[in-house]
Amino acid sequence: MIPEKLATLIEQQQDDIHRADKKSVEIALEALGVSPDSEFGEIYIKYKPANFESNVSDEYIKDVAEPTQQVLRGTTFIHEVWEIPENYICFTSLQGEGGYFLDKLSGCVWDFDLAQQENFVSGLIPARWGSFFEFLTWYLSPAE
Repeated sequence: MIPEKLATLIEQQQDDIHRADKKSVEIALEALGVSPDSEFGEIYIKYKPANFESNVSDEYIKDVAEPTQQVLRGTTFIHEVWEIPENYICFTSLQGEGGYFLDKLSGCVWDFDLAQQENFVSGLIPARWGSFFEFLTWYLSPAE
């Protein structure tokens, strides 16, 4: 269940954030190997995170289903080109040789930088956020 504070931050977004086509998201989540019951799945099924605007990050969240399965494409890229383990998915743009990665096994989120790829793959870089809800709360909170 989405925490009340996060739901409030999401509902304050100005753009069209509510998801109408839930089936396409369920299909996309399955292709990524992400449970629809996970925090990531719950958010994407209910909302369009690609329309969220952040005051604290320049990274843009991509959509799993519309218009071109951008999360799947980015995830395929990080696995094949950057040799990131299969349990990670990239849900943001990869501009600047980095992005936010979700570990679909633990639910934790990393702020990945390609310059630290070797340490990341070796498990030496800790997660920055303990959950996708925690990440989104940070992402949508006003800048301090």
